[in-house]
Amino acid sequence: MGAIRAWIRATNDMGYGSLHLLRAQALAEAAAREGIDAITLLLDRAGSERIGSELPNGVAVETMEGLTPEQEAEAIAIKIKEFVPRRIDSGHKRPLVYLLGGGFDPDYQRAIWRAGAEVVLIADDPVPTWADWFVLPKPYAGEVSIESRSGYTRFLRGSHYAPLRFASMKAIYRNSEHRTFARKYAIATENLDLEWLGRIAGVLAKLEAPAVAKDWKPALKLLPSVECPPDDELRKAVGDASGLDVSIAKDRKHVIGEMLEVDLLFSADNTILQEALALGTVRIALPRKGLEGEDRMVDHLVRREASLPLPGLKSPELDGQLQAALLRASFDPAWRRGQNRIGQYLCDGIGSVRLIRQTAFGAYAVPQNLVRYFEPADPMLREI
Repeated sequence: MGAIRAWIRATNDMGYGSLHLLRAQALAEAAAREGIDAITLLLDRAGSERIGSELPNGVAVETMEGLTPEQEAEAIAIKIKEFVPRRIDSGHKRPLVYLLGGGFDPDYQRAIWRAGAEVVLIADDPVPTWADWFVLPKPYAGEVSIESRSGYTRFLRGSHYAPLRFASMKAIYRNSEHRTFARKYAIATENLDLEWLGRIAGVLAKLEAPAVAKDWKPALKLLPSVECPPDDELRKAVGDASGLDVSIAKDRKHVIGEMLEVDLLFSADNTILQEALALGTVRIALPRKGLEGEDRMVDHLVRREASLPLPGLKSPELDGQLQAALLRASFDPAWRRGQNRIGQYLCDGIGSVRLIRQTAFGAYAVPQNLVRYFEPADPMLREI
């Protein structure tokens, strides 16, 4: 078989933070590790600045910006043209084009598909598709119906749900300590209404620990992303939390080191929540900023006992229910131990590798949302 070439196009969608970019980064790492010969990321300028310097050797980055969807699809078709095999039975694989995020309508996909690429669409919601592979990363949302315009789209579900990079996977796997009581709290501020900071800090500062938690003193750390407000605005949002030790992580790009010290995490739906699930960190999921209606991620975690339910910010019952949630999540050892297994079951941390193996090499036909990443018996752990 000839060289396998892959182009990865990731959008920087508002509302998801850096999720699609980090999916692209994890996918590029997996493609390089699995031996794809040439890998090119197609990003906008902000995305290139965000992850361009953190990619494996041999992964190229090209900037795509200021084009209409039609112009962009045509530009990708031109890029792959010389690598499309002239004969179906030539033994050469079609170039792979991975599309990560929203905005890739059927006409966009069709233009690239007709140009001769094998198209892999990774989207969080089912849409009509011309792709050869449709990957729905989240393992929730009930039954879905995806209309294949080409007639033979293959469907993967639950793969690439938690796009962990290899450095994160190694760090998480080495960390086996899960403390009985919570002392170190964190709030991930990406995609989160900052009003939550003051409410959480206020209740935490007044929380009274049971007698069994001797010398208990809580510390709160904010984990901001590169898109979040400056530190002084975050501190202002925390407000008056008398007696509570509040700090802000210095590194806005890499928080996995901070995550290994967290006993209880508050987070909206973004990458850090996925890493917390993989680690087995106790977490309380919060709604995404600006979301109208039900947040299916929060509902998904609550239904599976992977998070505690909370009312909305405007509810007069919030402080009381938040206090009850903190008492249980901080001082109930049995419940805290349960979060370790539940989170790891929901999170397929090596989804990027499995996705590359299936789409590029036709291997690994394991149901994606049933794979337990952190089981010691998983042979891939020893490989990594």
